[in-house]
Amino acid sequence: NGDMGDNNETRSSLSSLTGDDVSVGTDRIFFAKSLPHLCASVVGFSCVEAALEMGNFADDDDIEGGLTSAAAKSDSATGAAATSSATGGGKQTSQTASSSSANTFRESSAKYERALITELGNILRKRAIGATLAELARASCLMSAFRSALKIVHPSSVTRRSDKELLAMDVDIIMTGMKLSQEETLKATARIVGDDRKEKPVRTTRTSSNRHRGGRLDVDGGLNVPPEEVVNFPFGLSESKQRPTAEAIGVAIDSLDSLGPNRHGGLGGSYMQDLAASEVEYYTFSESVPQVVRAIHARAIAFAAFALSQEELGILFAFKKGGIAGKVLDCVEECVAVAAVGMMDGYEHFDELTVEQAVQITANIAALQTSLPRLFGTIMRGLCHTGMIRADQIEDTFQYADKTLKGADKSCDARVGSMYSLVYEICRNKLDTLINFSLENFQWVSKSARDMPNAYCESLIEYMRATFRCLGPMDEGSRAGLHFSCCGHVAERLVKLLTDKPDPKSERPDGIIDNDLSKGGISPINKIDAFGLKNLALDVKEFESFADSTGVPQLGECFNELKCLATALLDRDLPALLQPENENARRRRYPFLSLDKVGNVLEKYVGSGLGDKLLGSSRKNDEFLMLERKEVSQLVRVIKMQLNK
Repeated sequence: NGDMGDNNETRSSLSSLTGDDVSVGTDRIFFAKSLPHLCASVVGFSCVEAALEMGNFADDDDIEGGLTSAAAKSDSATGAAATSSATGGGKQTSQTASSSSANTFRESSAKYERALITELGNILRKRAIGATLAELARASCLMSAFRSALKIVHPSSVTRRSDKELLAMDVDIIMTGMKLSQEETLKATARIVGDDRKEKPVRTTRTSSNRHRGGRLDVDGGLNVPPEEVVNFPFGLSESKQRPTAEAIGVAIDSLDSLGPNRHGGLGGSYMQDLAASEVEYYTFSESVPQVVRAIHARAIAFAAFALSQEELGILFAFKKGGIAGKVLDCVEECVAVAAVGMMDGYEHFDELTVEQAVQITANIAALQTSLPRLFGTIMRGLCHTGMIRADQIEDTFQYADKTLKGADKSCDARVGSMYSLVYEICRNKLDTLINFSLENFQWVSKSARDMPNAYCESLIEYMRATFRCLGPMDEGSRAGLHFSCCGHVAERLVKLLTDKPDPKSERPDGIIDNDLSKGGISPINKIDAFGLKNLALDVKEFESFADSTGVPQLGECFNELKCLATALLDRDLPALLQPENENARRRRYPFLSLDKVGNVLEKYVGSGLGDKLLGSSRKNDEFLMLERKEVSQLVRVIKMQLNK
């Protein structure tokens, strides 16, 4: 058995023991079938070796031969006595030779056992490079049981002192397991998110919506038992439900009012459908989120089993980093971080996301964030139940758990913020496209007042209305923030178009070209008349009405500056208010009015002249201010004089 081969070839000890080639097969087959078989074979060999060492092993041929020769021994008893003196020396020599042969056999057997365990450890370390987390966990549990079995069946073997070193996977095996957990979580998240189109959130059910949401009371009346989990929505995900917006409620009410009883006295079909639709609730997340949370939980359990087996195999965990429980918590924190990244990167065409899809991704990450306290609480209870937290270290371990929970929450916050910026970027780019397309050749010199808003105004409002309806999965603060961002961007663009100089090469005082044309947009307005300003004021009024209809408080204030400009330039008292002595009165009436911007608009103002008088179109208008050219020039000089002071 101790012969490992000749000079030209080295045979495998495990192959000679089992009769199988241990070098073939994939890693999956090795960990699933080969490794348990090899461990059982080595334990069986150690059992035989222990039996031989203790003298409890007898060959069947020896037993049969002993029984056959019993009679012969009794018949020759007298002859044996006569020749005892002559054969005494030969027997002693035979016993010495037998003892020497036994010692040589034991040494060869011990060497062979060590060779078996050494080769098994080498194969395990080589295969562990391509193992999954589950395979590492199973292999660690198997190695722990394997070493215990060897200690039981053959404790006196000299190889027992080297089992730990021979079977050790790696000095950094814990870090390897943690890295595997992150990689597998990222791959699983990308696969789950790739199958989820993120188009609609999950619809709630009657059972889950009517379930008691709070925790249960203990004997003392305290609320310390977590609420019951809802099937398929673990760790409090069932509480993440959308709240209907004020706009949606108003639309539903108007729809129900207009679809009252039909002329036959019954209720119309559309009315019943809208009534049923008004009672439907939706979660904030899509179908991928519960699967991602369960995937994180599953890998946390696998890593905990892996770490516990490694501790049994002799790896020491420093408590200054939370001990073995701290490693599990670190693993969960890192898995949550990579899962949040996977939720963003799991979409194949990330640059082609719609607003609805980007909003759903944001809401999914936020839902994952809301599940973290319950997830960490469940893991901490499991660590306590399995004895991975010592009684004298419970308080410190819970403090470390709070630290890792904050780290995971911070990782989700960063991803939510990044997705929020992406949603706003998508909305801003679409708004810019609509503004550039609608106002590229727009005639601001109207010559007549309109009784309805311009087409560009209606298109912008319709897009923002459709966009705001997609924000339901987001939290209230994020929804309000996007409302303000979009309306503020529209107002800012219109103010810049109205007040910026038309020269595309105009520079700011710091020398930087700041013009929409340099950014691929349209150039500012070249000319505008009183009727163009009147129509713009009507557009601003429509923007404010839309902002008020959303139900977001103070949203209409985004258009204050644009409103002040349009209203002031139509105010018949503007020539007097622009005088230096009336500065305080002007500021009280128009607190958002910039004198510099008024001057820029007046430089573009098309006043009435002699031709208009001859055509009869310069008649005085009592409704709003209409300036002549000489009045415009005079007001521009007044403004420049005040700005140059």
